[in-house]
Amino acid sequence: MRLVLDTNIFIFAFSDLSKPSCVELIEVIAFLYPKVSIHIPRTILRETRGHLNPSQFKEFVLFIHEMAQTDEDIIVPFDTGIKYEQMGLKPADAMIAAYTEWIQAAVLVSENRHFLSRQTNLPFKVLTADKTLKLLKR
Repeated sequence: MRLVLDTNIFIFAFSDLSKPSCVELIEVIAFLYPKVSIHIPRTILRETRGHLNPSQFKEFVLFIHEMAQTDEDIIVPFDTGIKYEQMGLKPADAMIAAYTEWIQAAVLVSENRHFLSRQTNLPFKVLTADKTLKLLKR
């Protein structure tokens, strides 16, 4: 299963703002890898770096180096990003949604209420960390 984890999941998993469901999700993904894979656009890397201290960012980088595929934002078709901006998403959120669609991920994991409120009209599921854990534990 291909997943995209939004910035807030990494922040809640690797920072002092720890959220148990996000920490557990990272642990479960590590256990299930490579059956479950994480894909990250450069936008999420930049956003995450801005919210973690150097030690936390190092831990994050070590994790993604082993468990994730990172891609440059430029590979995502421009028109796909525009489509999500026209749906009312902010540019960075539109980029993440476009990336998720473009790589054909099954799930975008986010605690972001903007993504969560639009889940009925997207070509992928948007789930919280809690709901993703339930899905992965089945």
